[in-house]
Amino acid sequence: MEYTKFMSETLTGLGFRLFPVWNAFDPPLDLDHGWPLKLPDVDFEPDTLLLLHFQDIVTPTDRGIEELIRVEQHYGDRANQVLVTHYNHRLYRYYQGPLNLIEFNNHDYQIVLNLVQRQHEWMPQMAQKDQGWQCLNGRQCDHRYRAVRLLRDVPGGILSWGNDIPLPQWAYATYRGTENEDNFIRLVDVYGRSIVNIVTETQYDRAPGVVCEKTYLALLAQQIPIVIGYPGIVEDCVSMGLDMFQDLVDTSYDTLPNDQRVEQALLRNWDLITGRMDLTPYRQRLQDQQHWLMAQWPQKLRDDFVKAAQRLAQTI
Repeated sequence: MEYTKFMSETLTGLGFRLFPVWNAFDPPLDLDHGWPLKLPDVDFEPDTLLLLHFQDIVTPTDRGIEELIRVEQHYGDRANQVLVTHYNHRLYRYYQGPLNLIEFNNHDYQIVLNLVQRQHEWMPQMAQKDQGWQCLNGRQCDHRYRAVRLLRDVPGGILSWGNDIPLPQWAYATYRGTENEDNFIRLVDVYGRSIVNIVTETQYDRAPGVVCEKTYLALLAQQIPIVIGYPGIVEDCVSMGLDMFQDLVDTSYDTLPNDQRVEQALLRNWDLITGRMDLTPYRQRLQDQQHWLMAQWPQKLRDDFVKAAQRLAQTI
């Protein structure tokens, strides 16, 4: 079921008169002030619920989450009848105002569902695993450059860096307009061969952030993840039920300062990256995680949404 239909049926079934805005962010993003917002005028009745779906990352600043501040200011004393559904994980840790928050990662939810439908195109290749590591960096930015600088002379791996270090299979210049699922399948040989995935995530400098498809694709590919992202991203992955293999991967880098986290993530796991550790005992866990993501994780997201919606219905 498409997530918009699922959300609508859940909330209307609980008695809400729902007014949804499924894409509340209107490009382009201003890095200092956040997204332009679609904020409709609503005739609020006691059973009215305005749903604003934040389909992308939010903008944290020193004064708080910019988009939430503006929504709250706009709706004033009716803000408690506004529901924000969002991509960022555990956003409630950074906002304690009257707006209602429910997390739903529709971005990766849909990618996983699509790949389940197309599993015959990629799953058979995931058992090869004759290559040490991969670290794919399409969009160029500072924290990814720092990882590339350390890895570019390390043997036994597959490294890309925009168009400067292209993949032989598919140059980054061909990526524009390609869906994430299609890109994963056309790189199936890379994902299928590499046992360790050094994931340089989208966001780095500050939380709250998002866990994007780069991490989920690594887990679907039965790879040991070394996830480098915003402070606390590994902790967030664990809280979502993902196995980060912390008995194998030294994740003590996860909350280090921005100027140290990239380098320490790699240096503290150098033996793992350079193939000096026996990964045979972890094969079953890698397979189990792949199965859980495909068979149970999408339902978990739906169940979590329903429970949160039921709690909301008891408070409004």
